[in-house]
Amino acid sequence: MRSGNKRYYWLLSFLASCWIGQSWAQPGNLPVTPTNSLTLPKALELARTNYPGLRGKLATIRATEADVQALNMSLLPQAGIQAQTLNATSNQVRGAYVSNGGLLLPVSGVRTDGFNMNPAWTSAASMVVDWEAVTFGRRQARRDQARLAVEQAQADYEGELFTHQVRVCDAYLLALNAQKSVALQRTNLLRAQQLQRIIRASTEGGLRPGIDSAVANTEVARAQLQVLESQQLAQQQVLRLTELIGQPNPAVRLDTMVFYNQLPQLPLSPGSNPALHPQLRVYQKSIEVGRAGETLLKASALPSVSLLGSVQGRGSGISEQAQSDGTFRIDPSLGAGLPLRSFNYIAGVTAIWRPTDLWRTKYALSAQRERINASQQAYDQQALGLQAAGQNAALQLQLAQARAQQAPLQLDAAQQAYIQAQARYESGLDNIQALTQTSALLNRAEVDQALVTSSVWRALLLRAATIGDLDSFFQQLPR
Repeated sequence: MRSGNKRYYWLLSFLASCWIGQSWAQPGNLPVTPTNSLTLPKALELARTNYPGLRGKLATIRATEADVQALNMSLLPQAGIQAQTLNATSNQVRGAYVSNGGLLLPVSGVRTDGFNMNPAWTSAASMVVDWEAVTFGRRQARRDQARLAVEQAQADYEGELFTHQVRVCDAYLLALNAQKSVALQRTNLLRAQQLQRIIRASTEGGLRPGIDSAVANTEVARAQLQVLESQQLAQQQVLRLTELIGQPNPAVRLDTMVFYNQLPQLPLSPGSNPALHPQLRVYQKSIEVGRAGETLLKASALPSVSLLGSVQGRGSGISEQAQSDGTFRIDPSLGAGLPLRSFNYIAGVTAIWRPTDLWRTKYALSAQRERINASQQAYDQQALGLQAAGQNAALQLQLAQARAQQAPLQLDAAQQAYIQAQARYESGLDNIQALTQTSALLNRAEVDQALVTSSVWRALLLRAATIGDLDSFFQQLPR
C-alpha cells in the first residue's frame, strides 16, 4: 500500500502545479493525417490497453485468480501413487532405527537364518489417499483470504487505472495548450511581419527614420524565436502524452481545439461518496486481507482431522517359507522379484494437534493486528488527504471560472489598444516603441485567454480526481 500512497500524492502534486504556475508546452508544426490524429477518448483507450504499468496490474489479477484455483485444488482429497523396483541384499536386523532423510531404507524383512549377502530383486507399489476433512475453519479462512487477494489486486488495478486516466487527461489538456500557443505565436509573427512591411516601405520612402525599420526587424526575429521555442516545447509535451498511452511519437497531432470554444459548467453537487474513491478502495481491501490473515492464524492453532486410505503391494525374489535346512531360497532374477505377491490396505482417521502452536500463534496474532492497524491508519490518512484536496479543488474551480470571465475583457482592451496605437503610429502621433509595447500586450492577452480557459478544464479535472469520479469530467467534454 505504500506504492498506492506515493501514487496518490504524486497525482495531487502533479495537478496542483496548474495553480502554482502553468508550464506552457507548445506543439510544433506537426503533420495532420487520419492515422496520427488523437482524440481524448482514443488516448484513454490506448493507455488502457498499451501502458505497461496497467498491463502489469492485469497480470497480477490473473496470477491471484490462478492462486485461487490452485488453493481450491489443494483442499480436495490428495492421492499419491508410488512404485519401485530395487536390487539389493536381503540382510536385515531387528531393532529401531531413524531414517535420516530417507537415506536408510529397509530392503527386506528380518531373516531367521543368519546373514546372506546374495542380492535379490524386490518390488513395491502403493496408493495413498489423504484428505483433511475437519479443519475447524482453516479451509474457509484460506478461501476468504485468496478471494480477498483477488479483490485487492482488482482494486489496485482500478486505482492505478484511475490515476493514469487523470495523467492522460491532464497531459492531453497541456498538449492542447501547446497547440494553441503555437497558433497564437504564429499570429503574433504574422502581425510583426505585416508591420515590418509597412515600416520598410515608409523608411525607404523617407517617411520614417531608419531606427523604426531596425526595431521592426527585431520584433520579427523575436516573434520567430517564440514560434520555434513553442514548436520545440510542443514536441516534448506531445511526446510525454504519447508515452503515457504506450506509443511514444512526437509527430502525433491532437484532434480538436473545441476545448477553447466553451467553458464547462460549475458542478453544483459536492461529488460522489469519498469512501468509494478508487484510491481508498485499495487501502480498504488491504485491511480486509489483513483481517482474513488474522482469522487464518487463529484457526491454524486448532486441531486437524484427516481421512487416510492406502492400498499396498509387495514382491520379492526371496521365498516366504524356509527350506528344510532353515534357509530361504533366493532367486536373483528380475522376473522373480517384480510381480506383487502380498497386499495390504489401510483405512482410518488421523488427528493432529500441537498445543505449542497456541503460544506461537499468540505473538503472530499480535504482529498481524499491528499490520491491520497500520493499514487502517494509512486509510485514514488517505481519506483525510482526499477531503482536503476536494475542498481545494472546489475553490480552485471557482477561482478559475472567475479568471475566465475577466480574461475576455483583458483581451478586448488589448485589441483596442493595439488598433489605436497602430493608428497613432501611422498618423505620426506616436513612436515605434509604443506600438511594439501594445503588440506585446496583445500577445500576452491572447495567451492569457487560452491559459485561463484551459485552467478551468484542468480545475474540473482536479475536482474529478479528488472525488474519484471522472464521469463528472467526461460528461462535459465538447461533443
